[in-house]
Amino acid sequence: MNVWIMFRVVVSISVLAGIPGMSEDAQARDRDAADSAPVSVLSKEEIEQITEQKVEEYMRQLSQPPPTTDFSNVQIRGLGQTNQSQKRIQQGSGDWVTGGSVLEGGRTVYAKPFVRVPKTIVGGYIDFTISDCNNANARDCSEGLEFDQERFVPFFYSQVTDRLSVAAEVEIEHGGPQSNQGDGDVKIEFATMDYRFEDWINLRGGIILLPVGRFNLVHDSPLNDLPLRPMVSRLIIPSTFAESGIGFFGTVYPTQLSKVDYEFYVTQGFTGGSSSPGGATFGEGGYRGSRGSFKTDNNQNKAIVSRVSVSPILGIEVAGSVHHGKWDNEAKHNLTILAVDGLIQRGPFELLGEAGWTRIGGGSKNPMTTNGTPPKRMKGYFVQGNYHFMPVILQQWAPTYFGDSSTFTAVVRWGDVDTNTQRKRNQNDLQRLTLGFNFRPVEDSVIKFAWTFNDHKIMPESRNGWQVSMATYF
Repeated sequence: MNVWIMFRVVVSISVLAGIPGMSEDAQARDRDAADSAPVSVLSKEEIEQITEQKVEEYMRQLSQPPPTTDFSNVQIRGLGQTNQSQKRIQQGSGDWVTGGSVLEGGRTVYAKPFVRVPKTIVGGYIDFTISDCNNANARDCSEGLEFDQERFVPFFYSQVTDRLSVAAEVEIEHGGPQSNQGDGDVKIEFATMDYRFEDWINLRGGIILLPVGRFNLVHDSPLNDLPLRPMVSRLIIPSTFAESGIGFFGTVYPTQLSKVDYEFYVTQGFTGGSSSPGGATFGEGGYRGSRGSFKTDNNQNKAIVSRVSVSPILGIEVAGSVHHGKWDNEAKHNLTILAVDGLIQRGPFELLGEAGWTRIGGGSKNPMTTNGTPPKRMKGYFVQGNYHFMPVILQQWAPTYFGDSSTFTAVVRWGDVDTNTQRKRNQNDLQRLTLGFNFRPVEDSVIKFAWTFNDHKIMPESRNGWQVSMATYF
C-alpha cells in the first residue's frame, strides 16, 4: 500500500478519535461538533478537508528545527570566575586592570565552565601534547617526536541544598590503565562536600585539592599559557597535590575592592616510609610518590595545611601557604613545605611567580641519590611574564577566526629547582628557560607553542626541546 495513503489514514483516524498528538483546538472543535450534531452531518469532503489541514500542520511541526539551549550564561550561585585572564575592570582613575585571575580561596575549585543538567552540573577539559627533545634525560620531555593525549578530565558539581554542595574531578591520564599499553592512569583529583555557613566560614571535607602555592589550585591545562608545568610545582610542591581531610575556608572583604581568602585543613599527610636509615620512600628526586593515602594514615599524626591570600586591589594578589606534618611510619620526623606566590595584572600584562622551600626531619646532607634517604632541604621557584594582545587588523580580516574573545599571548618563564640545597652539585640542580606563544580562539580554549632550554648543572650536554599543546574546557 502507498505509504502516503497509510499516513493520511492514520492521521484521519487520529483526528476523528481525538488521540494525543493532535492539537487541542482540533479536539475542542470535535467535541463541540459532537455536542451539537451527530457525526453523520459531516460530509466526506469535510472530513478530507480537516484531514488535509491536520496533515499540513503536523508536517510543518516536523520541519521546525529543535530548540537550542545556550549554556554560556548559566549562573550558579557560589561558583568562581571562569575567565582567568581577560576580564578587565575600569577603576575610577580610568586605568584598566585585569581581574578574574585572582583566586577565589576555597571556591577556586568551582571556577570551571560547567554545563547544567537537571541537578548536577557537568564539565571537563582535555589536552593533547606533541614534544621533541634532543636528549633522553631531559626532564618532562622525551627524546624524539612523541604524541601524548595527556589528560581527559571530567568534573562534576551539585548544589544539593542552599547550603550543601558537592564538587569532584576525575583525571584520566594517557588513555587510562586500559589503554593499548596499559601505561595510563585513572584517579580522583579532588572530591569534596562543602557546607556554607557564611562567606567568611565554610566547612569542607573529602579529598581536598591542597592550597599549597598558587599553581596547584589552577593547574588545569586550559588555564595555563605554557605546555609544561613549572618545575617547582612538580618537585618541591608535588602537583597535583591532594589529600583526604577536613577544614574550613572563607573570604572577607575589608574594603569594596579588597579581599582576603583563607583555607585551613587537617589532612592525612605524607606517607614517606620508615625513619630508619635507608627506609624512606623518597630521595633527591622529590616526594611525589610519597603523597598520602586517601584511605589510611601511616602514622596517625595529621598534617595541617593552610593558605592565606590578600588582594588589596583588583589585579594584585600575594599569598603564603604551609604544609606541616609527620612523614615517617614511626612519626619521628616532620616534613614542612613553605610557599609564597604572587600575581600582578595590569591591562594586557601579567607577572606571576611562586617559590617553595622544604625542610625534612631525618634528612641528610649527603643522601642516597635515589630512594632510601631524603635530603634535608629543597627549594625552587619560577617567575613568569605574559603579554596578551590581538591585532585589530586580524579581527577585521577574519572576524570568524579572531573574535572579541580571541587573544594571543607571548610568554617567558624562568625556573630553578634544587632538591638538595646542602650539596652544591647534584643531579636535580636544574634551571629552565621557556619561551612560549599561544592563541586562544575563546578564553577557555588554547593552542600553545613553547621552546624549552634546560641547564642540568652537572651534565654538560644540552637537554632542550619544543612542545605544542592543545587544550580546552568542554
